[in-house]
Amino acid sequence: MKKVGEGWQYSVYDLENGRVLKKFHSPVKSYWVILKTIFPFRDDSLLEIPSFSKASKTKALASFEIIKNNKIPASWMGNPKFLAGLDYEQDKARPLHEVFENLSTEEIKQIIDKFIIFNKKLLELGVIDKSFNITKNFGLNKSGEIILIDIGELFDNPERIKKQLAIRAWSAPYVAGCIKDPSARDYFLAQMDANFYSLNHA
Repeated sequence: MKKVGEGWQYSVYDLENGRVLKKFHSPVKSYWVILKTIFPFRDDSLLEIPSFSKASKTKALASFEIIKNNKIPASWMGNPKFLAGLDYEQDKARPLHEVFENLSTEEIKQIIDKFIIFNKKLLELGVIDKSFNITKNFGLNKSGEIILIDIGELFDNPERIKKQLAIRAWSAPYVAGCIKDPSARDYFLAQMDANFYSLNHA
């Protein structure tokens, strides 16, 4: 299997049948990935890495419980199939950070509009992706529809959701900062504020 991606919780492998395999990191692998992908955006001590690794597993377990409660249509998550431990298979999709690389500013804005509609539907179900991590946790499926490609950081607790909206979690460097096109980034922030931050400040 060819490795095609890596996040703080999972490595991604192409199964060459229209599906991908998401393998949860071992503790040793987790430490390295967290150091490489999360700590450049933060000022935490390296002594905090074990707690981040533990949180990775805790969040994945909590997310799977949300999914098992049938709150989210399977097609919105690439029709996941759960395997041993925290591993799962999923329909192959193009991560939005990859999609954005080949689009104009206006085309990226159109994807952002679709992203906001998708996340409003999620919120109507009482669920959000932590931080609304647009470039890393969402992708386009073969039909060009937005789906969740990372299902390991879901929240359904109303207070935690409210806090994410109140602190404008989408404005974090590891979220908005990963939209490389400055105009598209500004548009993302403005539209997220208008559609989500305003929910706490109506």
